Amino acid sequence: MRRSRGFSQSALAERTRRTQARVAAVEGRGDPQLSTILALTEALRAVLVPVPVERLAEVERLLDPQGRQAAPGEHVPSALEELFIAPDDEDDP
Repeated sequence: MRRSRGFSQSALAERTRRTQARVAAVEGRGDPQLSTILALTEALRAVLVPVPVERLAEVERLLDPQGRQAAPGEHVPSALEELFIAPDDEDDP
């Protein structure tokens, strides 16, 4: 989401009054504080919505109305993965 909004880690850190290292830790699937998650969400003009596990498939279908299907042995990222899981290559140190 950060990248799609055009922010570097450093710019987002400045906007949220956090360090770039803190932003990197959140993206690296660390264990961020809730206050950090809320600040990042607000800075990205997004909404944090808890979704019960039993409703996750329904939410994913709503986010991906094309209903993409994976070939045998292929992983097709869900809409949630595409939105929230950053690739390993990072543009900020």
